[in-house]
Amino acid sequence: MTTEEKTKPVNDLFAQATKNYEQALKTGVKLQEESAKLFLSLFSQAPAPPDFQKKFKTISDEIIPQTEKAVDEALKVIEQNSRAGVELLKKAVGASQATTIQDAQAKSVAFCEGCLNAVRDTALAVTQATSKATESWLGYVRRSTEPVAARKS
Repeated sequence: MTTEEKTKPVNDLFAQATKNYEQALKTGVKLQEESAKLFLSLFSQAPAPPDFQKKFKTISDEIIPQTEKAVDEALKVIEQNSRAGVELLKKAVGASQATTIQDAQAKSVAFCEGCLNAVRDTALAVTQATSKATESWLGYVRRSTEPVAARKS
């Protein structure tokens, strides 16, 4: 029995798990989108001063596209992490089934390097996403407070 034949059931299991995870994630995002649309439609129908509705529409027109972009980027990172995780699990299984010490050592080193690279890539992606979100919110706060600051002067 070859290594590929031995690892095929595990590989298939991980591939199916990844597919199920991605589907569940997409379903969750769709639920959030539908909830936001429902909330916005209910809120816009509520009686409120015209200025408030106009301000709310302006805010939602700015923030919703930014939020959708951030969610898309997060989904990409999650998908990349899922794929990297599956590959790392394959490497771990391969290392555990090595027939020689040298082979086990080489596969273990490759597994450890893969883990460190995955941690680095995830940390970088989270840092970039946090930075973008912070810049976006600061920009919104600056734009929202400019008229107030001008009125106080």
